[in-house]
Amino acid sequence: MKTILPVKPKSQLFPIPMVMGCEGTASSMLLNYYNRNIDATTIMKNWPTHHDDPRKGYVGNHFLIKFGYHQTIFPNVLAKYLKNYDQNIVNGTGTSLEELEQVLIKGHPVLIYHTSLGQSPIWKTFKIGLKKENYVTNIHVTLLVGFDDDHYYYIDPLWKQYGGKFILPALWPSKSQIIKIKKNKMKTSYNKPGKMCIFKIN
Repeated sequence: MKTILPVKPKSQLFPIPMVMGCEGTASSMLLNYYNRNIDATTIMKNWPTHHDDPRKGYVGNHFLIKFGYHQTIFPNVLAKYLKNYDQNIVNGTGTSLEELEQVLIKGHPVLIYHTSLGQSPIWKTFKIGLKKENYVTNIHVTLLVGFDDDHYYYIDPLWKQYGGKFILPALWPSKSQIIKIKKNKMKTSYNKPGKMCIFKIN
């Protein structure tokens, strides 16, 4: 069985390059799927921000890399913010990929945090407030849109895949942004950073 939801791809590099804009772009794709006409720039302009703690708001600037900081916004804050656009958006952190398959079957794409392109997790220590904490630093936020018996399929705001092998920057939106990844590889990629995700419930 193969399920792929008809989500329209968006690129974080088009029309304005947003090097660290994957969270906002993926959120925009998710909301647009439900006919909420919200662009990524609007989402990122108004979301909560914080100096160094992604559990409290977005860290840094989505146009630039802020070295030495865990530059992201975690689902507990992002899901709460996205409720302003759709009350049925929830923080699904802790949900397994097998459980997310059931979410997809119900017709709901899932915003997921996982290692970029399924790479091995890279751990790094960040100073957050007065504490030092370890996080997977090579996380990327994409939109899980499908699965079959052996693979998951997600729309990557930053990358395109050609012929199942070649990876290039997504300089403009296209269906080539639908990345195919083996299930076992995605499990490691998704589980290690903490099974972080956001989706809509009926």
